[in-house]
Amino acid sequence: MNWKIRTTHELLGGLNLEYSTAASQGSETGWVALDGMLSIEPGYMTVVTGWPGSGKSEWLDALALNLIKDEDWCFAIYSPENQPMARHMAKWVERILGKPFHDGPTERATWAECIEAAKLLQQNVLFLGAGRDDTPAVDDVLMAFGIAVQQLRERNPEAKCGVIIDPWNELDHMRPRDLTETEYISRTLTRVRNWARDQNVAVFIVAHPAKQRREDGKLPVCRPDMIAGSQHWWNKADVCITVERLFDERDGEVNIHVQKMRFKHLGRIGMATLDYDRVTGRYSDQPSEIYSMHRRA
Repeated sequence: MNWKIRTTHELLGGLNLEYSTAASQGSETGWVALDGMLSIEPGYMTVVTGWPGSGKSEWLDALALNLIKDEDWCFAIYSPENQPMARHMAKWVERILGKPFHDGPTERATWAECIEAAKLLQQNVLFLGAGRDDTPAVDDVLMAFGIAVQQLRERNPEAKCGVIIDPWNELDHMRPRDLTETEYISRTLTRVRNWARDQNVAVFIVAHPAKQRREDGKLPVCRPDMIAGSQHWWNKADVCITVERLFDERDGEVNIHVQKMRFKHLGRIGMATLDYDRVTGRYSDQPSEIYSMHRRA
């Protein structure tokens, strides 16, 4: 084990950097209701969870697109559930245009519009895919991300970089025999978090809960400790977010719960409600929230 021992004098350079940047939060999410409790910075690990059908992947892709359009970010994405990759890209095109990619009752985007939308992604997004019969391990994915991030930085040296693993459950998790599942999750998440720090990359992990647990006949808000594995999902993450879709008379509303925030300069624990448009995959602020924010301003 390689220890690093530093005197306070040796740390003054880093302290000065922290001081000079402490006044600013990270990048805004693009949603007024959420910006007060969540901002995004490279170097941190965020876990996103929620019950099946809640829209975890859809919301995270929408967040990444907001960061690309408004905050000069780049993303590398490994999403084995969203295959083929061209179909995943089609979802991004829908969000950019606000029109469906496929035929349906709503006016479809033209091919010319799709080409223009794809240009926004050309310099800022890389989609990763493993071989048809391959199930990569965590280290394999981090190695591929390292190559992808290098390419993104060559294309846009000033951009901040993020990566998305969606979902964690699709990776190969053959743990050593001498480790329990809890120990494996702890060590592996520590390795991912350290990679985020070392590479100065924001890491987002979508992780499914182990099983639905009803309380008083209703599904509670999904918590990180309900993810398959262990309590370490809550312990190791810098930020924990739960996406909760309301399947009642409020269908179309989605609650975004910030359940953990390790560093207070990036946000706080809280909940924001967004409107979800199933046709375009877009999430938007509710008009009442925008009005109240303007009133407070």
